[in-house]
Amino acid sequence: MLIVQLRGKLLDQFTKTFVKIKGQRCANTLPTVTSLIGHMSILDECPGEGYKLCRKKLHWYKIEIKQCRECGRIAAKSRYHNNPELKQKIIAAAIEYEKKNKEKINARKRERYKTDLEYKEKERARRNKKFKERWATNEEWRKKKIQKTKDWFEKNKDAQIAYANKKKAKRLKAVALWADKKAIRELYRIAAIKTKETGVKHHVDHVYPLKSQFLCGLHVETNLQVITAEENLRKRNLYWPGQLDCQKGSVYDIFPKELTKLLND
Repeated sequence: MLIVQLRGKLLDQFTKTFVKIKGQRCANTLPTVTSLIGHMSILDECPGEGYKLCRKKLHWYKIEIKQCRECGRIAAKSRYHNNPELKQKIIAAAIEYEKKNKEKINARKRERYKTDLEYKEKERARRNKKFKERWATNEEWRKKKIQKTKDWFEKNKDAQIAYANKKKAKRLKAVALWADKKAIRELYRIAAIKTKETGVKHHVDHVYPLKSQFLCGLHVETNLQVITAEENLRKRNLYWPGQLDCQKGSVYDIFPKELTKLLND
């Protein structure tokens, strides 16, 4: 008797909170009374008129949509994984679409890569994983890749020098995030052109050295200059603009070696 009364009260409360759509009560879109215990709060979450309650997942969706989108996605995933023939058709259609709209898809991916940091990290991780797997398993491809890289560096020696110097600067933690990579690469290209035109070896020099006993410069375009190799080797990391007289020569000429070591520690 008590259970019957409880059911009657629940049903009465439930029918009072029905959402009216086109003047009719949507009893057929709502779950049974027995499934309402513990879920009565779902009625308060209704966004307003023109919404249906999904019987499967107990969430609301617009009445003009034939099927709840979330449930539709779940059903589509189930069909995709359980029907091999359908899966092959979908894959073939996706490949065909990608071939026809390659530029459009790549442009969209590039834009997302620039703006979406989470996507950028995931894409980097995916590419690195794929590259490592292929490198480890495909010997023929690995040899071709090595040869291709060698050929490219042979044709672009300025890029090779730029890469080596950047690596060195990274090791010394001298690469700034705001550095203009294109401008830096251009300076190495100019040095290569001058070497070829004049027959005199030219280097890209750091105006303020990356490492010295008195200061440490940065690997940025404003701290780089193209000079001859002879000038660069003579200059080393001992001279820079605005240098004080006490900074010329070695720091050990000014302070005892023991004291300098103590300060560095």
